[in-house]
Formats: sequence, C-alpha cells, structure tokens
Amino acid sequence: MDFVIKQKIKLGISACNFGAKFRYNRAGWDRVEGLGRERDEYAWTPVCPEVLAGLGVPRPPVKLSGGNGDDLWAGKAKMKNRLGRDVSEAVKTASLASMDALFRAGVDAFLFMEGSPTCGVYRTTLKDKRLGKPPGVFGSLLLKQQMFLIPAVDLESPWKWWDHTRRMHAFIWLKKLEIGSKKDIYEAWHALKFICQEIDRRSADEVGRSLASLPGRLTAAGIEAWRGQVL
Repeated sequence: MDFVIKQKIKLGISACNFGAKFRYNRAGWDRVEGLGRERDEYAWTPVCPEVLAGLGVPRPPVKLSGGNGDDLWAGKAKMKNRLGRDVSEAVKTASLASMDALFRAGVDAFLFMEGSPTCGVYRTTLKDKRLGKPPGVFGSLLLKQQMFLIPAVDLESPWKWWDHTRRMHAFIWLKKLEIGSKKDIYEAWHALKFICQEIDRRSADEVGRSLASLPGRLTAAGIEAWRGQVL
C-alpha cells in the first residue's frame, strides 16, 4: 500500500484571508503569506460569495434573520444587510457558484472565515464570544461536502496549523486511496487508527469493532460505507 500523496493538495480559502480586501469594511488578511515556502506546496482557490453576489466593497454588513444558514436554504430564514435589504437569493446563487468553482478545482479542504454569516461554520459573528446563528449560508454547503475544514485564522498559529495539516493529509490520503479488499481496509486502518483515537476515542473504537463484522466479500458500497465512517 502506497502511503504517499503524490499530487499537490488543492485548498480552497475565503478570499479575505488570501490577501483580498473583500470584507464588508475593505479589511483583508494575507494569512497564507505567513506559511513561507510551505504555501507553494498547495494549490489555492480563493472564493468570496458576498463579493460574487454583487454586494460590493465596501458594503453594509449582512446578518442572518430568522434562523441559520441551513434554515435559509430551506426557505425558513433570510439574509439581510444593515439597511434591511434582503440579499438571500443573491448570496445563495453566489454560494452555489463558489462551491462549483471549488469542485472544478478539485479542492479537498477549505479554510473558512469563521465569524462570517456567509462563510462561517461554527460562528457567524465576531462580536464578543457569541456564536451568532451557525452555520453561515456558504458554511452550510461546506458542511454537507466531504471536505476537510480549517478555520483560516489558525494559519497564524504554527502549532494549530501543524495539527490541522497532519489530520488533513490523513483525511485526503484515505479519501483518494483505492480500496479493493478487506486486506486494504485493515492496512488503511492500521495507518490511521492512532490519529482517529486521538480525535475521538469512542468513535475510533467503534470503527475498530466494525472491522470484525465485515463480510468475507466486500461490495463497492460496503467499502465506501467504511471509508465514510472513518472520514
């Protein structure tokens, strides 16, 4: 079994963290620059649903009203700017276009702008320690994809970035690994089990126990079910 990722890993990132001054107040950060030479080890695809939605820079800030990003996609919430304008449909269309760009780029991981009502995953506000109404509109789409997610601000912490990248490499390796037999599954689990145990020991133990119940002959659906359980 080959334990090496031979192709350059493709990363998506909220554009305001890639040097573009795309925040509503013309703010932006080049957090990737701090990686030094390591940044060239990845292929980057920056996206900004709010700019793509035609909201402009600078622009009135937006917020979710009546629910979170999941609710907005279900038609139960709206996104409005500070002037009261409903920008829900524009942001939805732009979020889908941004996701399409990530698909076409072959992105396997995304570095999101936490605290954004659009790109935020676990927070949709940066005020104090409030969470807002997570996930955001684009964040809702990200959570539904088989994609490794990293808060872009963690690029500024060498220790957090190291921890994210070792787990990200394991995630992408398993996602792309060709598995055709039970032996392949056992070898893959042997390579990944310690990281999985470190992240969530109870879930890792459940995966380990599930190996004992695998049938002698595996179908393609059975293999993908096991892979999805680990991912």
